[in-house]
Amino acid sequence: MGKRSGVRKGARRSGNPARRDTKQMYSGNVMGERMYAAPTTADRSGMQPGAAIPVSVPQLPDGVVVRNATHADTVALEPVIRLADPDNPKGSWRALPSAIDQSLAPDPLTYVRVVEESASGALVGGMLVLPAVWAFTHPLLLGSPNVHIVAGLIASLDSLAVVDQWRGMGIARALVAEAEKTASSPPAGKLGTAVLYATHEPELTDFYAKLGFTLSPDGIAIPTPAGLICHGPTKGYKFSVKPLRIGIQMEPMATPHGQHLVIRGVLPVPAR
Repeated sequence: MGKRSGVRKGARRSGNPARRDTKQMYSGNVMGERMYAAPTTADRSGMQPGAAIPVSVPQLPDGVVVRNATHADTVALEPVIRLADPDNPKGSWRALPSAIDQSLAPDPLTYVRVVEESASGALVGGMLVLPAVWAFTHPLLLGSPNVHIVAGLIASLDSLAVVDQWRGMGIARALVAEAEKTASSPPAGKLGTAVLYATHEPELTDFYAKLGFTLSPDGIAIPTPAGLICHGPTKGYKFSVKPLRIGIQMEPMATPHGQHLVIRGVLPVPAR
């Protein structure tokens, strides 16, 4: 999710390597970049490792609801989410019909949400939560039977946008919380997403930090038996990450691709 000129909130897909791991949240300076980590007030006592971290969705303004997108929303939703990335001809808005199709599947890894003004039926916001599609072309995962597992355990908050007249009312914060809750709460018998990340404009760093995300200079790195899987933001953008399960650890670390947050606890790997 990103926002330029203080006007729009959304996310564009990135193709650069990056990843991170954390035993604790850090603040200060790492490789010349300020690392953010918002405090949490959630009571996690008694929770087991691997359990989803509870998420509270902020209350929306009166007369506004968040709901699942349907095929009937496609035409009205496209210009809304396009606000998140209007200058990108390959933005996620181009694949909106396919994303809605996938979100309506029995066991989805893609989720599309709309914010609707009940009285008029107008869509005033929206977002996509996407699996880590870059995993399918990552050199360390090509041909691996684990690629679908990795893609499902890492989610991207994408194309979050709120129309002008409804900004500043907490809708964007509610959509981020909805993304966390949805991604970490899979159908019975399925393992929920472990990590949610957003690729965003630099001026949105504090917005994400206040919601518990941690900034990584160059992206994230996930240890696997084959080595570190790295993924990071497009040049000029920032990369913020938030664990969604108990036991996920993130630590800033230098990798061959830059300064990443190495994220442990997503996949079982041999002890260091």
